[in-house]
Amino acid sequence: MKKYIILINFVLIISSCSKKLDEIKPRNAILQEQLTDADIIKLRNGVYAQVEQGIFSFAFDFDVRADNFRSGPGFSLVDAVNMNPSDASILSLWRSAYNRIADVNFLLETLELSPNQTTDKQTYKGEGLYFRALLYYHLVTRWGGVPILTKRTFDIVPRSSEAQVWAQIKSDLLAAEALVPDFSNKFFVSKQAIQSLLASVYLATNDKNNTILYADKVLNYATSTSKFALTTDANGFATNFISNTTSKEVIFAFVNSNTNSRKLYYSLVNDVDPTWNYSPSLNVISSLYADGVKPNRVSDKRKTAVFSSDNTRLIKFPNGRTGQQLVATSNADATPVVITRFSELFLIKAEALGSSIAAETTLASYFIARYNTPPTAGTVAALSSTDFHNLILDERHREFYGESYRWFDIKRTNRLDLLPSLAGRNYLMYYPIPQVERDLGGYSQNTGY
Repeated sequence: MKKYIILINFVLIISSCSKKLDEIKPRNAILQEQLTDADIIKLRNGVYAQVEQGIFSFAFDFDVRADNFRSGPGFSLVDAVNMNPSDASILSLWRSAYNRIADVNFLLETLELSPNQTTDKQTYKGEGLYFRALLYYHLVTRWGGVPILTKRTFDIVPRSSEAQVWAQIKSDLLAAEALVPDFSNKFFVSKQAIQSLLASVYLATNDKNNTILYADKVLNYATSTSKFALTTDANGFATNFISNTTSKEVIFAFVNSNTNSRKLYYSLVNDVDPTWNYSPSLNVISSLYADGVKPNRVSDKRKTAVFSSDNTRLIKFPNGRTGQQLVATSNADATPVVITRFSELFLIKAEALGSSIAAETTLASYFIARYNTPPTAGTVAALSSTDFHNLILDERHREFYGESYRWFDIKRTNRLDLLPSLAGRNYLMYYPIPQVERDLGGYSQNTGY
């Protein structure tokens, strides 16, 4: 069996397994094992582009499911938490992730076949392992146990358990950490991007010691190098989401510069015509950035970077129009696909520490950056464990509103009281296995569907 790869504008097209196909020898087909170093660089670039598209397909998903949005002027949103196995949107998310995993696995297999194991190729391998882990993170947080594919195959692969998927993610990330260099460019995977995702994964799996360990790796690196820093005002916060951002808060983002495959955040929440899908929920607009109690937090700097006087728009993602965004962007079509921001590490570590002096110390600089009148050290340290937990979830909601965090934050902390529209349908905290995939693979269905 021969396998060909054709590189067209850095997009992967793979043909294999048929005798008839083996007889076809197109002029621009290359045997996988014959790819040159120059071809592998193009392949790596193609994987960046494909994974960027795959991750963008999940944009706003967890905000929609978590009641962060209401219907926009061009779309009707009814019972957003509800799902069923025949939903086309559910199948699309599943296949988007697995198609990109296949692309990543092709890169990793090609690198294994290469006779020249250079430092660059080791970096590419680490990037591929990170991408595979990131895609499986999006799968496991939604579906729990899913098929694990670490090689391309045409065979039916059974579902693994949820614990096995988390273990595979950790394994890929730990291997990647040893291969990828320290941060040099926010638009390429760095060791600190990998460590940040590891901190999130350990938090999600309730491994508090490793959560703190990996959060500290990034926080300490920032202290020693000054490569990362929190933004300190509304304009600075808004610049995290403009084209080719120079913000030191962004640890890793996809640059989103391919004009042939535009990924338009604003078209869904802040469009230049009256047809966008989602508007902020009215209760979110009225309460999300209100002055906080337990502890007192006054004048949240983020508010004007996220909401405007037009309560139908989410301006966090700029659309290029004066009055409909806080700061100008050089290209509204090229909003970066942000994966990790520095602010998250403070909240991750504090959550793992729990209510304590250490957690208050961790949060001190974060609060100064986010509020004109931050809470005092004493009021944070005096919080009960319940009030502290509420504080962390509230801060994560404020910080990552519109960035597809909220639903999984509710799920992983079992705070289903924060999702009233769930109305007792707790089975909806796992997505249904798409019926088409069940028919093809014979997979069991998640409970309740």
